[in-house]
Amino acid sequence: MSVEESISKPTICESCGSEFGCGAAIAGRWCTRMKLSDETRAGLSIKFESCLCPNCLKALAEPYAELKYPNGKIETVEGAVKVDTTNYHEGMYDIYDANGNLLKQVDMMSGVSWTFKP
Repeated sequence: MSVEESISKPTICESCGSEFGCGAAIAGRWCTRMKLSDETRAGLSIKFESCLCPNCLKALAEPYAELKYPNGKIETVEGAVKVDTTNYHEGMYDIYDANGNLLKQVDMMSGVSWTFKP
């Protein structure tokens, strides 16, 4: 059974009013994978009584990069929004936050790949 087939009845987002399928009835639901700060979570629980749609939660989510290494290791870099792939003089990929602060360096020869979330 696919996730779409397991999703409960349509829900209306309290924030924007759009209809979406809430996966509250399934383990590993999408909303629990959203990276929200503790402050954001607290504010949402005060302001809303029900679920928000994926688009509204994504707009509130903290950015991060998910690094995948050839050996299967997965690493999360909180706050990451950009990777500079031209740091040839040091042989490193530089991972930055939205303010241009260096968060991490990864060896260019490591075989790492990355995706940005949300």
